[in-house]
Amino acid sequence: MKHLLAFDIGGTDLKIGKFSLAGDLIESGKLSLENRKGETILSQIERQIDSDTAGLALSIPGYIDPSTGFIEMGGAIVDFNGFNIFDYFKERYPGLTISAENDANCAALAEKWKGSAKEERDFLFLTIGTGIGGAIYLNDALYRGVRNRSGEFGHMFSEHVTSDVAESHKFNKSATLAILRQKYAECKNIPFQDISGEQIFEAYDNGEEEASRLVGDLYTGLAMNILNLYYVFAPPVFYIGGGIISRKTFMHELEQRILEIEPAFSAAMKPASFGNQSGIIGAVYHHIASKNME
Repeated sequence: MKHLLAFDIGGTDLKIGKFSLAGDLIESGKLSLENRKGETILSQIERQIDSDTAGLALSIPGYIDPSTGFIEMGGAIVDFNGFNIFDYFKERYPGLTISAENDANCAALAEKWKGSAKEERDFLFLTIGTGIGGAIYLNDALYRGVRNRSGEFGHMFSEHVTSDVAESHKFNKSATLAILRQKYAECKNIPFQDISGEQIFEAYDNGEEEASRLVGDLYTGLAMNILNLYYVFAPPVFYIGGGIISRKTFMHELEQRILEIEPAFSAAMKPASFGNQSGIIGAVYHHIASKNME
């Protein structure tokens, strides 16, 4: 039976989904990426293609032009900088239809297509992980911005720039899980790879002083980021994605910190509906929609 293959390319794994041509999920899985080499990722994708594959729907980090497949900047996948992924696959598999979209945009499209945002005309979607990514959905359409660079919420400045290294004053350097792990590892004098976000939150729940301070800083940073966006866009709802939402109390704790800072905050806060499958579901929606417009 003919099917679509969807791939959500991340920094640590490649999520895979097999879908019917109508967009129904048949099966899903993921493969660990031992490195972030572009060649390895492309090879893993090609291994999944068979004679029944009708098309590829790709969710990719960074700045990508969904009309041409050109990746200006590949985020965590540096090998994808300046790479045209349409040309690569069309040259090798001329019978396949190919589509590609930014990963955060895919997550937002999944929410709009099959999630809680079906009836929403305006919303913002934040992804919290190694960095803070996002998508902007306004007037019932995805807003991509100039050169497809919208939604880089983690690149907003979190404080007054007092050094020559502007990057160090952005939310990506103060309000992410990677920074939380880094700071906690430094406090405990242990290797970064030996500590997980889950372990830090467990210490936080147990009242440990360092964990309480650092997790408190994380919530404050995220609250500031969301409030900045709230006063620019005034959306009725924020959707939050990323592995951190698996913590049952996360959404409540985050919203509580927002209201402590700004009691007038009135937007709804909702977790993403599909967890780690958001990227592949949104990629398939984009694939079907873009092919219907041709």
